Amino acid sequence: MAEFDARQETIDSIVRRISDLNEQSLNQLSQYISYLKWQEELWQTMLDEEIEPADDERALLWQYDFIEGFPSARKAATRQADMMEIKVASATCGMIRQPAIWEHPPTVGAAVCEYNLSVPSVVTSLRLRFAVGIRDGAMMEGDNLCAFRIFVNGMRVWSVTKQTNEWERHLIDLPNPGGREMVLQFITDGLGDNRWNWAVWGEPQLLGYGPALLQP
Repeated sequence: MAEFDARQETIDSIVRRISDLNEQSLNQLSQYISYLKWQEELWQTMLDEEIEPADDERALLWQYDFIEGFPSARKAATRQADMMEIKVASATCGMIRQPAIWEHPPTVGAAVCEYNLSVPSVVTSLRLRFAVGIRDGAMMEGDNLCAFRIFVNGMRVWSVTKQTNEWERHLIDLPNPGGREMVLQFITDGLGDNRWNWAVWGEPQLLGYGPALLQP
């Protein structure tokens, strides 16, 4: 009962503060609430759908945030870099805003955002958690599609073509180079028509699992 009263008191306090906000602030608050709800749904979906690692691989021992590591990433075009844009910024897809890597492909060829990583030797399995989207405002239609691809050590491990704005969330298993160097590439390709290819990767993170007994 006390927990319910505390929760209701918090809600009442928030409502009182909201009533003082102007129209612009209310719109920003609405977007942030949508983002928080998306985060809750994301974690719940992963808990519901994720296949448990083996008994000796339950512990999350290592984690890498690609947005934090973006300054050291190599940004390049497979051909010419005309109209290419690769950067880190907030992105809104389907009215939901979150931190992202922007990767608008060039006029011809593909955009590449490449990371060189050292995976700890204690890691026995790897998973990549991310979302892909086309930023709101893009007007893609017909044959205008954007390809998203992920390569690990030169091998394509995942790909999709996308035209809609909404975020699509993914959790994929990766080849495990534990104790060795790993080259991971996020690639986007306009497939011959890069108009409106406002491609973004939402909060990509690499998760390394290992024996639970090694967990600090």
